[in-house]
Amino acid sequence: MTPIYRKFWQWLTSGDAPRYIGHIAFGAVTAILLAACGRSDVGPWKEEVKLSDGRIIVVERFETFEVKSPIGGPGSAFIEEARIKIVWPVELATVPELVMTYRPVILDYDAVNNRWFAIGVDDDACGSEPFKAGHMDSTGRVNLHPNFEFRLIDNNWRSVEMELERLGRPANLLIRRSTVDQFEVVPLSEKARQDSDTALPKFYRQIQPYISC
Repeated sequence: MTPIYRKFWQWLTSGDAPRYIGHIAFGAVTAILLAACGRSDVGPWKEEVKLSDGRIIVVERFETFEVKSPIGGPGSAFIEEARIKIVWPVELATVPELVMTYRPVILDYDAVNNRWFAIGVDDDACGSEPFKAGHMDSTGRVNLHPNFEFRLIDNNWRSVEMELERLGRPANLLIRRSTVDQFEVVPLSEKARQDSDTALPKFYRQIQPYISC
């Protein structure tokens, strides 16, 4: 709390101010603190995506985050919902929109099995939910199940166990969104520039078997 707000709070809660004002101030401060933990949206934006068979498509993406941030301090944002829709070429626009509660890192087409698939990473891989789900190792410091695969089966996206052959695959979806508003469609070159930043966690840039907490 800054000095000016501290003095104001002391005055409001002292005997120099009417009692009811102190209650109002308490409610206001509580509201401010709660506002620090809320939701934030990113998008929609469009980006080029290169599939493993060499084709380049365009998808539209939209994400909703839960933001947890202490006043005056750095915060964390965890994806609550991510949406991906193929918008080009037009013949693929009939592919149903994909919705997941993880951070999407791969959208691709499996030509061998004639099937679309996607992989998302648990943004909160070291939170309480992975412990409850039994995804942590015996030490409780390593998440052994950070990745989640979705496949288009009978024209519906379904959550399935991720195939081991996905391990090591590089991400083909944009991770850093800092310049999406500068492009009508974010090109592959810009995606490569943004996502080549080694400061990004490796498990976002490439499918990893586990995440150390």
